[in-house]
Amino acid sequence: MHVDESFSWTSPLGASVALLLVYGAIHVLFGAIYLLVAETDIGNRTLFASPGLDQALFGALPADLLRDDRVLAQLRSILYLVIAGLLVSLGIVQLALTWFGLHRGQGWALVALAVSGLVMFPFWVLVFRPYLEAGVPLGLFNIPPWIWVPGGLLIPGTVLGWIGLR
Repeated sequence: MHVDESFSWTSPLGASVALLLVYGAIHVLFGAIYLLVAETDIGNRTLFASPGLDQALFGALPADLLRDDRVLAQLRSILYLVIAGLLVSLGIVQLALTWFGLHRGQGWALVALAVSGLVMFPFWVLVFRPYLEAGVPLGLFNIPPWIWVPGGLLIPGTVLGWIGLR
């Protein structure tokens, strides 16, 4: 195993590695949380975003919709498990790219992390477009934190990584 003796946690590259390790760990953590709450009262309070946003878009409290429509409840449960699996998988890959690539000064790892993260932003616009079209006001804390927390780490992590690799 090669260890870069010039790596420093206090450098821009070190700060980038730290931010992007947290970035990947958050995906793993939120994936695990989704797995654990999928079939609980907590999980049954939302369809996707938050109880208030979902109620505004779907016309009733998510808990009521899920209680009254078992097919919808089963679909939501399956989708929670899909999201959980994808988040855990994504987080593991991000942790590996960060530790085994970026930590060793490999620019390709930063490019892979940045592109894979940035490509999600247009999808989030598409995901939340029905809410906006329905006139539902979106606030940062109404959006699931597994979307905005990692996004808030990606940009500075990428910029610091770019500076640190130069």
